[in-house]
Amino acid sequence: MRATNLPQIAQTLSNIPFPKKFAVELCAECNLRCAMCHHPNMRRPKGTMPFALWKRCADEVASISPSTECWFSFCGEPLLEPDLLVRMIVYGKAIGLESVNVNTNGMLLTPEIAERLVDSGVDLVVIGIDGFSKPTYEAIRIGGDRDTLYANVEHLIQGARARENRPEIQVQFIEMPQNAHELKTFSQYWLERGATVKVRNQLSWGGTFATPLCIPREDRIACPWAVTMMHVFWDGRVPRCPGDTEGQEGSGNAWHEPLAVLWARLGTYRNLHLEHRFDELPARCHTCQDWMTGAAERIRPNSKRLA
Repeated sequence: MRATNLPQIAQTLSNIPFPKKFAVELCAECNLRCAMCHHPNMRRPKGTMPFALWKRCADEVASISPSTECWFSFCGEPLLEPDLLVRMIVYGKAIGLESVNVNTNGMLLTPEIAERLVDSGVDLVVIGIDGFSKPTYEAIRIGGDRDTLYANVEHLIQGARARENRPEIQVQFIEMPQNAHELKTFSQYWLERGATVKVRNQLSWGGTFATPLCIPREDRIACPWAVTMMHVFWDGRVPRCPGDTEGQEGSGNAWHEPLAVLWARLGTYRNLHLEHRFDELPARCHTCQDWMTGAAERIRPNSKRLA
């Protein structure tokens, strides 16, 4: 997979007054040690976001930009705190957030939790899988059990299908050299079961990991992650971008200042991207490849994409 859509993505980027996507670190702990993830090497303190902080953030997003996509994602596994996750989703939908979504590795998605999740009002659930066979899956998603996960996701799909206001279920495949040979089989399997297949390139996580992507420097675009997304750690700190996984270059804390103020503070940094003044960016940006990843491809049931 190659990020051939970069010119089209670049045309959509501007210094927007409020983020299009807002990623919430509900929990900084994780139950897996995935081979392509920064989490096993994370050094900053780990904890769980208080509901009061989510309420403060959600209220502001709902009042300024209710269409902003809110994601329980980033660092950690949100299903380690299922009661809190469901409570946060229910609150977000009750105050008018139009897009409340969950990104999970799915290992804790028991039938009981799956039922609660699909009844919460969640709009989209993305499950990171990345492999079809047991050896491939378990070599990437270290600590996971392929058969348990597949059963969990199939139950979730069935539960979502039975609801009138059904959430969309996407199964994610991060394409890497060690799993690319399974993409077609993986896709066919999940499309037959009614899930949307999401295929995307591997992140470098701020230059921490090598990736197969190699785009010439002269073709560089403003980083969509940095220009469109805002993240908040469990303790309220706002990192500069998703590549700043330790929060070493953050803009402040959501406990102390409104999200709009924190976002505006990063405006100069976004302008460096948008004006292609890449040499003036922080050192981390000089080795980061995440701007190369491009948009994910989504293959929906009944698609002829893999015919």
